[in-house]
Amino acid sequence: MLARVHGVLLRMARSDPEAAARELDVIVDSCGVRAKQGGDLTGPNPTDRGKRGTKYHIVVASDGLPLGAVASAANVHDTRMFPELPRLALPVGARIARLLADAGYDSADNLWLCLREGIQPLIRGIGSEHGSGLGVVHSVVENANAWLLNNKRLD
Repeated sequence: MLARVHGVLLRMARSDPEAAARELDVIVDSCGVRAKQGGDLTGPNPTDRGKRGTKYHIVVASDGLPLGAVASAANVHDTRMFPELPRLALPVGARIARLLADAGYDSADNLWLCLREGIQPLIRGIGSEHGSGLGVVHSVVENANAWLLNNKRLD
């Protein structure tokens, strides 16, 4: 039910014919949070001395519109959750032109998925130097992460 409401709200936000016809650039990222209460979607967080945690993977349009989020245990690698993220952007009804992501999402399977769907992947390669240009737009997804964490009880 909540997913359908979200889809309707996204379509309303892009109901202007010009906005609806425009291709989207989307940015994906994840953030981890400690899960003090436990639960099904928790796991040992490799960045927090093995304490139980959850990771939120989100996809945001480059204009700041949150398109979707999915949760996983903290020890689930970003590349495993990647295929779900472009699908979350589809209710908007627009074509995704470019997908921007950090090195956590770099894998041959993820690059192939983007290319197969006609999406230009701009994913920083593992081991490549910083300065790929993603930092210019990465603040959009960081702001969405902060909003999600500040409103974590919203669902």
